[in-house]
Amino acid sequence: MMDKNLQNYEQNFTSWTDDVPTCKDSGVGSSSNEIYRKDGRRVPMHSYEDRSFRFRRDEYNLCLYGVFDGFNGAQVSDFVMKRLPAELVLGQLVPDIRDDLVKDLIRQAFVSVDKEYFGSIGDKLAARMVMRSDMQLARDSKLADLEELVSSGCAATVAVILNNKIFVSNVGDCQAFLCYGGPCGISVTPLSIDHTLENEDERLRLQHLGHNPSGGGDPSTPSENPLGPHWYTRCLGNYPVKGGYKEIACLASCSDDPVIAEPEIQGPIHIGENLEFLVIATKSLCDAVYKCSNREPQKELANLLLHHLQDEPSSSLSTVAQSTVDHIVRMYTEHEESDSTSLIKREDMTLLVRNFRHMKADPSLGHPHMNSLPQSPNTLETENPGQIRKREEKTLTRSSARPRPTRSSTTTESSGIYVAHGRELPVDEHGRIEPYVDFGPFYKLWNERLENGDTKNC
Repeated sequence: MMDKNLQNYEQNFTSWTDDVPTCKDSGVGSSSNEIYRKDGRRVPMHSYEDRSFRFRRDEYNLCLYGVFDGFNGAQVSDFVMKRLPAELVLGQLVPDIRDDLVKDLIRQAFVSVDKEYFGSIGDKLAARMVMRSDMQLARDSKLADLEELVSSGCAATVAVILNNKIFVSNVGDCQAFLCYGGPCGISVTPLSIDHTLENEDERLRLQHLGHNPSGGGDPSTPSENPLGPHWYTRCLGNYPVKGGYKEIACLASCSDDPVIAEPEIQGPIHIGENLEFLVIATKSLCDAVYKCSNREPQKELANLLLHHLQDEPSSSLSTVAQSTVDHIVRMYTEHEESDSTSLIKREDMTLLVRNFRHMKADPSLGHPHMNSLPQSPNTLETENPGQIRKREEKTLTRSSARPRPTRSSTTTESSGIYVAHGRELPVDEHGRIEPYVDFGPFYKLWNERLENGDTKNC
């Protein structure tokens, strides 16, 4: 009965935002996880766990973007993707609202959605408690399934744009940054904070609660990682380190939940003339960029986006974002294949891009970055004002990139002309190309062979 109610509950959430328009100034690219077997086959390690959204409400001058990196299943990332927008875009954020109230609403949305998720799996939590207390049921395989389900969670980064101001909130380690244009090329401003045991502020927070994190060991080993995958100190979902933390010996001394759903919020940030992009990406994507280039991943990802936008100026931002993700996946695979001793595997990757300036492909139109994109192995890069040197490091946008296929033709409907390889070919009233290849000699030869009984070569 509970499953049926939960299904209807989630369907209602979906319908609430079905009528909210998608932001056309944004795009999403993604790639599902894979492991490369020694026999050459590629198989998924698990189901796809990432989710995202991108909404726009023109009547409120409001845009909302989110990327959710799930772990131990997609239950939480899917739930939050459906529920969180309803907390923010259905009239809660209005143009005349104060900045501090915007932050409060975002913070409340994260916390309330986290509680609502746990409420939606209340029967699973109760069944788990009963089975854990019964020695016979404790060895049942169903308990292992319940343990995995209740430990499902996600990292989340959400960006709100209201009244020409940007607010970015996050839990976990999904990356968010702004890309600015300038005479020396693109520059990036990070907006997200990694909530892991590597974050000193988070370690201090845990110490104040009564837990002294070691920060060492293997995060994939449960005995060394009581906080769950990736050592997240803030995330959505993951009940064992929230409501159930007293069941974990090394966390039982904490005075409150060691892992929380309350986000850290950056903003308001005013949208200036030189702002190019807002980028939200999963940590796995940025890690792949760094592994391939050994360069600062956010800056390299920004340059790669500009590279693909220049290469596909008439494409949608989703096409550009997907081309960028595909580029990174290809380069990551090639990089890993060069090391025959390593097992190639990669996690889900998601990239969301919001464009603040519609750029043209023609450098003569005056865009400050079109001439700064790498065009050949001899491209020069300005590292500091007044200092120019040849780029020695391998980057994703130059020597490491495969040649892209060139478009052989384009259609211009308004002129009624089809341009193919430099030739102008007329089209009829229905937009179809008139025949321009003469097949007469072919049919003549065909008929002659048929008349001579030569059916073998026909």
